[in-house]
Amino acid sequence: MAESILASVGAPRFRAFSAGVACGRPANPDVLDFLAGHNLPVGSLRAKPLDEFRSATAPPMDFIITLCDKAAHALADWPGEPFIAHWNIRADGPDSEESHRDQFWTLMRRIKIFTSLPHGAINKRVLQRRALTLQPSYL
Repeated sequence: MAESILASVGAPRFRAFSAGVACGRPANPDVLDFLAGHNLPVGSLRAKPLDEFRSATAPPMDFIITLCDKAAHALADWPGEPFIAHWNIRADGPDSEESHRDQFWTLMRRIKIFTSLPHGAINKRVLQRRALTLQPSYL
């Protein structure tokens, strides 16, 4: 979901990638249908392991935002010292249309705020603090 939203909301300033620590299953077709229903890109979405982005041929990461606790713990030694924030929005309950909707709108709101921050104009520490808290008053 986050990759699709950022690809839409953040283009062309941001290039979005999504990966997880528990990959191995295809992208959830209900989520893909939900995103397509909101006119968001779904064609290139697939489940990707984090290690795919640790390789020497992977694109460098300037920002990494985790969406679950498992991923947050897997980034301690990420190459290149990217800005890292943790937004724990993953629901512990079963997948449902309601949980997809809640996650979608939470991500949409946070990504819109994140992409509106003045990247490059302020130092990394201030940017990281703002992205972690995502207080609209910072805009």
